[in-house]
Amino acid sequence: MAGTLVEKSRKRDLRFGLMLTAPSVIIILMLLGYPMGYAIFMSFHQWNDKLGADHQFIGLNNYGQLITDPAVWAAMERTAYFSVITVVGGVALAVIIAILLNRKFRGRTLARVLLLVPWAVPPVVNGIMWKLIFDGSVGIVNTILRSLGLIKENIQWLADPTAAMNILIFAETWKLLPFLCLLMLAALQGIPESIYRAAAIDGADAWNTFWRITLPNIRGPLMFALIVQSMWSLKVFDTIYVLSGGSGGPVSGTTTINFLDYITTFSNLDRGYGSAMAVGIMLLVLIVSAFWIFVFGGFSRKRREANG
Repeated sequence: MAGTLVEKSRKRDLRFGLMLTAPSVIIILMLLGYPMGYAIFMSFHQWNDKLGADHQFIGLNNYGQLITDPAVWAAMERTAYFSVITVVGGVALAVIIAILLNRKFRGRTLARVLLLVPWAVPPVVNGIMWKLIFDGSVGIVNTILRSLGLIKENIQWLADPTAAMNILIFAETWKLLPFLCLLMLAALQGIPESIYRAAAIDGADAWNTFWRITLPNIRGPLMFALIVQSMWSLKVFDTIYVLSGGSGGPVSGTTTINFLDYITTFSNLDRGYGSAMAVGIMLLVLIVSAFWIFVFGGFSRKRREANG
């Protein structure tokens, strides 16, 4: 009898919970589900506004074009270069800064406050700021280098594809680093000090302390940071648009796959092919997220086997 009452109570609580979450789920489906579904629908059609309003069904032709398009592969190479540095390098740098800020030192509160400054800068303003800093005529970088005698003539930083991409990486890392640092700092503060004291008594060095204590205890937030940073790296747009003047240049040097999708859809007006590219980017995000989950899941299993 008691078991039946408990079961009824659980079902009632479940129905009540579903009733509370239903409005939010419906709104999310309307705001996200419909556009995504419509993009998938468009991707199966020849939806090019330059060719008129006759949107013919062409099946998987747009997806086949994605596989053979040299521009897509070139954009994917630039995206891979950009993503690896901003994701792995950015998160690693965030962990190092968070460890330093987690220590007690004079001015720690001020340092934590100053860390938030880049995060408060809007993406477009961030792009404008770095564009002015590296401007070939009036940029402060050229001014400093000339004053130090390192260069005699101004360098057109944003006119070189490699330099422009590296500036983009620096600007995006500078902008997103505070969020990652705060995330890692919050994770570090959740580790009891007694564990570190016990490790110090046992004679553990800095590397073993990090590898055996710090890293396992921040595994969850670290995985979240890598997933979120990977998503941001694949969808970067604002900074590219501002730095390149909307062209993705020079010589497509900063045209990542997401920016190529923008050019295809809104400049070339090939909405069918652009929708197929958007679906491909969405699948890429899911694959990268699954990769990080798999990596950290395997790491967790190895740790449990080692301790068990």
